[in-house]
Amino acid sequence: MSTSLRTCALLSAAGSLSVFLGTPNPVIHLPLVMLVYPAVLLIASRTDSPFRTGWCSAIPGAAAALYWIAVAAHMYGSFPWILAAPCSILLGMYVALWGGFFSWIMARTRDFSPWRRCAFAGVLWFLLEWTRGWFGTGFSWLTLSSGLAAWPVLLQPLSLLGEYGYSGLLAATACLACEGLALLRTKVSRRSGVLMTACALGVLVVVAAFGSWRLSVMPDRLAEKSTPVTFTLVQGSVRQDVKWSKQYQQQTLARYIRLSIDGVRGNVEALAGAASPRPKAEVLSSFMGRSDVSGDATLAPALPDVLLWPETAMPFAYPSGALASELRIFVRELGIPLLFGAPGVERSVEGKTLLYNRAFLLTPEGDGGHYDKEHLVPFGEYLPPVLDWDIFQNLLQGLGGFEPGTQETLFPLSLADRGRLDMGMLICYEAIFPELARKRVADGAELLLNISNDAWYDYTSAPMQHLQLSLMRAVEEGRYVVRATNSGITAVLDPLGGIHAMGSKENGHSLFVAGSLTGTALALRGHTPYFYLHPWLPAAGCVLLFLLGLPLVRRGRR
Repeated sequence: MSTSLRTCALLSAAGSLSVFLGTPNPVIHLPLVMLVYPAVLLIASRTDSPFRTGWCSAIPGAAAALYWIAVAAHMYGSFPWILAAPCSILLGMYVALWGGFFSWIMARTRDFSPWRRCAFAGVLWFLLEWTRGWFGTGFSWLTLSSGLAAWPVLLQPLSLLGEYGYSGLLAATACLACEGLALLRTKVSRRSGVLMTACALGVLVVVAAFGSWRLSVMPDRLAEKSTPVTFTLVQGSVRQDVKWSKQYQQQTLARYIRLSIDGVRGNVEALAGAASPRPKAEVLSSFMGRSDVSGDATLAPALPDVLLWPETAMPFAYPSGALASELRIFVRELGIPLLFGAPGVERSVEGKTLLYNRAFLLTPEGDGGHYDKEHLVPFGEYLPPVLDWDIFQNLLQGLGGFEPGTQETLFPLSLADRGRLDMGMLICYEAIFPELARKRVADGAELLLNISNDAWYDYTSAPMQHLQLSLMRAVEEGRYVVRATNSGITAVLDPLGGIHAMGSKENGHSLFVAGSLTGTALALRGHTPYFYLHPWLPAAGCVLLFLLGLPLVRRGRR
């Protein structure tokens, strides 16, 4: 094997392992290992073929981390494995492609000083992740900072820089360590190597110290001007292959009604058995700053203010039909508002039938409005015109193509003793996009809701990866994210990175287990620094990249 091929193979192994092990996977999750990936790409930039080497450095790892795409294509798209497996490989190649761009651009900075080069790398990484978040409708999965979602103490910089900005800081830190270790091997620049390595470690220490400080002081600060809202979240665990069968629709509605009544009844019994409701500050301090799985015992016993059912929980077009009438009767008799997902059907002016992935608010008084999902999933909810083949139709489960929503709607909730609050909805895939969560908060959302149906992905790593990406939105915007899913992971996510999920420490997250979770979230009204910085960060990154890259401009003129 030639030296170049050996180097490419070693870098591919190191980069792929870092991407795979740095994200939730079926083997073991090692969050900090994700930081090896930028260092691998920096080394790849010094090879004879920086783009090819950088691209190949993560293809196996990214494809392995996204293996659940193949599972969905095989189980519900009727693809044979020989066609399903390439789906994950192609998506892995797309994600790794941005690493190839990173190495190719960094190859042009070989003449930079190590310090300038690392700063340039951090800004470049931020801009590349930001671009991947919107290019071609966007796919902001497997970002560098999302690998740290399991450790709340390291998540707190999200409140300052957001997901992409924090990824840039981590990339710069990894490159600092890589450059420092490389200089330590030389006699001439050993002192600089020590300094750069120490600075890289110092950044991680500062991040951890900031996280510890924020976890200790923010609960009381957030509790001062907040409104507690109790949710009963229902996880129906309805199998995807029978969900849309007409003969199963009545059973699905009956299951959700039964689980809701069980959840409300259990909460009433908990309230009756409690000596007194816990103060708001105590509820908050017990909720925040924890990333372990917790059961109902850690949640504040209270009568639920809202029922929340998952995305397309009702497999029929609401609000017409006998099943819709039965649902309205249930909510009226129960006396608790219900938020749920169901297909929405409308007629266009031309007479065309339009189908929407819709979230409805149903109150005891009647319909309270709806929200249509605006960022649809390619191939799952719509087919690009150039690839509108019959082979993809099974993925839509007989529903046909969805239309994107164009009207943003907040769901109002009127509480007799606490006034009105507004809730912003993110349906499924929308929770991975920072700009959508910020848009809801900018419109006045004091709570964020996320309804999803991850049953497509069976017992894979996709539900945990999706959950952790949703958690990023909570920390970025300083809002609770209340999350109801069909098959798991149903949870309440707090603004400091705590995950309070349906399940227990012994049994883990309850995938494909029917049940309910009652928890209290706080409606918050303040804003994080990231909320104000978000619109300006890309422009600031472009200016900073230009300033750091001035030597390239001068070289081009010569």
